[in-house]
Amino acid sequence: MARPSSFKRDAAVDAALKVFWRRGYAATSMPELLGAMGVARSSFYASFSSKRELFKECLELFGKRTLAILAMPGSSRENLAPIRTFFLQTVSEAPEQRISRGCMMVNSVLEMADVDPELQLLAQTKLDEIQDRFRQLLTNAQLTGEMTDTYSPAELAETLMTLNLGIRVQCRKQVDRARLQQSIDTSLTLFGIAA
Repeated sequence: MARPSSFKRDAAVDAALKVFWRRGYAATSMPELLGAMGVARSSFYASFSSKRELFKECLELFGKRTLAILAMPGSSRENLAPIRTFFLQTVSEAPEQRISRGCMMVNSVLEMADVDPELQLLAQTKLDEIQDRFRQLLTNAQLTGEMTDTYSPAELAETLMTLNLGIRVQCRKQVDRARLQQSIDTSLTLFGIAA
């Protein structure tokens, strides 16, 4: 009979996510992960098999949480609200130490560019899912008259993703919170997504 696990898996994955987000994949050591997760080495390998597999699980979790912010609205006339919330949460509701980390997906795409194409693709796929959710919300907003159809939802979604990437890089540069907020407010106003 297998010995029961002595740690809470979800809490351990969440702790690992925070370490990977702060330090990146390559800079995160196994002792650092084990300490943050409160897991013995044998339990770690029995549960996750490798640092790489755990990182993939953390990318999936981060993507899932990010998409939850962009959940489809309950009302058919509130399609822009999730987009507004997505950007405002980036700065206004995030603690200072979380802002300086940027976005785990963006960081991972950049870190893995020449190192691990599979991990880079996984992170890029999560960013593509966010862009697709933008597109869905913008399509609905145009259909319900919340915004004009001057530009296609795909073009607007790509532009919002570019804004997202820029804001995340600015976060990593530790740009002042007020400046980030001003950039977001101005950009959303240009989109007709008033703050």
